[in-house]
Amino acid sequence: MLNLKKRDWFFLIAGTGLMAVGAEGFFEHADLVAGGITGIGIMLDEWASMRFGVPIPLWFVNFAGNLPLFLIARRWKGQEFVSRSMLTAALFSLMLYVEEMFPLYSRDPLLAAVFGGAALGIGLGLVLSVDSTTGGVELAATLLHQKIRSVSVPRFIFILDAAIILAGMAFFGVEMGLYAILAVFITDQFLGWVLEGPSYARAAWVISGKSEEIADALLTELGRGVTAFPATGKYTGQGREVLFCVFSQKEVHSVKSIIMNIDKNAFFLVTDIREVLGKGLADK
Repeated sequence: MLNLKKRDWFFLIAGTGLMAVGAEGFFEHADLVAGGITGIGIMLDEWASMRFGVPIPLWFVNFAGNLPLFLIARRWKGQEFVSRSMLTAALFSLMLYVEEMFPLYSRDPLLAAVFGGAALGIGLGLVLSVDSTTGGVELAATLLHQKIRSVSVPRFIFILDAAIILAGMAFFGVEMGLYAILAVFITDQFLGWVLEGPSYARAAWVISGKSEEIADALLTELGRGVTAFPATGKYTGQGREVLFCVFSQKEVHSVKSIIMNIDKNAFFLVTDIREVLGKGLADK
């Protein structure tokens, strides 16, 4: 029995609704095959319309394509996951059906890629945030990984989506395929924004003979906490401290300036951090 809270229902309905806007409202009528079962559905719809004069609705392809995947998934995935995902896939098919009734955008493939990708990414992020999935390529990749353990799930997803996008290029032309790749990139960016937050933090690792001065400057001038780790250089055999400091993205230049003004020979690296949990990183 599914145990869904009001928040889960809201996220699933809103998420699948936005995904339908992206796939049906923008991608299909701009001939953008951006991977997934919906990408296959866009090609099938075009083929059937040209060959037989009868369109194949995107909602039907999504439902029919996911059904065998969920039946197979019951062997390896828990009943709660499969039931929740089947519900989400059904909601997505329903939203695709409803979206057919509203005005659709099909004039500019660039705008379709940007706004369709944004809608799809935000919607997918809402769905994934409540531990669900609409099935499709992600579920197919998981099932393939059960059989071929040497290939990871993300690698299978990449292979399957790439194959669908290449098929779309062959079907609609290289130019539309390039727009589809742009749409995939935008979808991924908005998906990360929903799941991990819109702001990025930075972290610096610093190795210097003047670690105490650098740490004091970061503490007093920026108000950022600094952690020191003991380390030993394997080439010289000398013991040194390694400093670690987390700060906001707009403070990158200040951190670099502080380090270089104190020790021009300091070895340091600055890395992106997609998510920071806990107290201590106020965006000043």
